[in-house]
Amino acid sequence: MMTDKNSSKNIKRFLCLSFAAAMLFSAFPAVAEDDFWDEPMKIDAAAKSQQKAVTDQEFNKVINFFNKKKKKQEEKKKPKGQPIGPQIPEGAAVPDSNSFKVTYEAYPTVMIPVTLVTEERVEIPPGFYRILSVKKDNDFYLNFYQGNSIIAKIRAINTGNDYNQKSLNYAKVMPVEGNRYMNVIYGDIDCNIEAQLEIKE
Repeated sequence: MMTDKNSSKNIKRFLCLSFAAAMLFSAFPAVAEDDFWDEPMKIDAAAKSQQKAVTDQEFNKVINFFNKKKKKQEEKKKPKGQPIGPQIPEGAAVPDSNSFKVTYEAYPTVMIPVTLVTEERVEIPPGFYRILSVKKDNDFYLNFYQGNSIIAKIRAINTGNDYNQKSLNYAKVMPVEGNRYMNVIYGDIDCNIEAQLEIKE
């Protein structure tokens, strides 16, 4: 009889201890879960307590630092050296080679072997000249250029004669019989003109 009482006491103790352990262990996850959700709030509060207002000067300093860094990276990507020839802007259509040819031919060049004299007694010394026609008040003129400098401006006559030239734009210096004058002929899309110049003796 004593054994039954001890056994039932042991069973009761065992059940009580098991129930108490179960209750205790079930409380731990709840505490841990509460800590998990509270942790970000604690971190955020700690960060806010250490937060410092940024001045405009500090902000600009950081922006300038990143802009300089970005510019250095872009500079590294650029090819070294300077490009040769005319630069075509980004996004512009690339012209074909014929457009360069037309531009070049729009300003024909002549070689004058002797010193020529205009009506105004301006001397044109021997050399190479780029010639351009100008129309002003129904009169035509031939402008003689060396580089960007105009050397002479000569009144010309519109003859309409292209002297069977194959090129649309042309200029030539031709001697006149007697070797006292030279004819300068010029033609472009607008005119075929010529002028006579005296050879300096």
